Amino acid sequence: MAIEEWIRILAAAFGGGLVVKLLDIVYQEIRRRSDRFQSAHRLVDANLGPVLKAADELVGKIRSLADSDFKSLRNVDAKANRIENRDFTSLLFLLAKLWANVEIFRREGLSISVVGDARGRRFQSFTDCIESRRVRIVDRISQRAVAELMLAGSDGGRELCSFIEFVRRTETDPEARRWMEPLIRVLSRTRHTSIRQRLLQYGVIVHAMIDTLDPAHQVTRNRPSYPNKLSKRSRQDLKYRVFGVYLDFIPEPGKYLGSPKRRPQAKR
Repeated sequence: MAIEEWIRILAAAFGGGLVVKLLDIVYQEIRRRSDRFQSAHRLVDANLGPVLKAADELVGKIRSLADSDFKSLRNVDAKANRIENRDFTSLLFLLAKLWANVEIFRREGLSISVVGDARGRRFQSFTDCIESRRVRIVDRISQRAVAELMLAGSDGGRELCSFIEFVRRTETDPEARRWMEPLIRVLSRTRHTSIRQRLLQYGVIVHAMIDTLDPAHQVTRNRPSYPNKLSKRSRQDLKYRVFGVYLDFIPEPGKYLGSPKRRPQAKR
């Protein structure tokens, strides 16, 4: 056999083996990406529902309080051991419930990147927003501590404490009260416009999260918003900083901000 023929055979064998190896590398990469996507999809499916249900309850409560300008919370004594105000304790509980479900989601996703799922990416954007310095109600450590109080005694599981147990811990457990104190201080100051507006803005963002991640409202309610309760500054902050930066994928923020007032036309 001529040397040229041997060279062609060896070249063909080498080339074929190289192609097979390259195809195998491509296949393995596609498979890894598919596995990551499936893992992220399962993670979101398992954890998003409880977050949205808790968010829905909180939005309903904030909207109810907004209708009365938070008047029922204005005489709360933050230093009192026993908290008699039901609106106050229920708002405390619903915030803690939302944060606890977010914490569960965070723990479950420690080894899995949620950005592999479209809903996971948007959920991450919402949590980044509500935990940002100019939006959050309390600092991140205090929020995490409140969430852990809701999960205390569940042996690291997903079960949250009941409303009655939550109130009991808040009133009688000094360690629990210590970590609840920052949130109690904030919510007891709703006689101040700045605190009311912060809660209203927070509610708007959580409301937008519900509408975005559950657009068919399979596990949540399709609630109206309260743009008439927002100050001019709050609307501007939401429009340009929240919906303009963190949540720029929301197509119609007007539902939460209200339609801009038209200038009256001059008479001819």
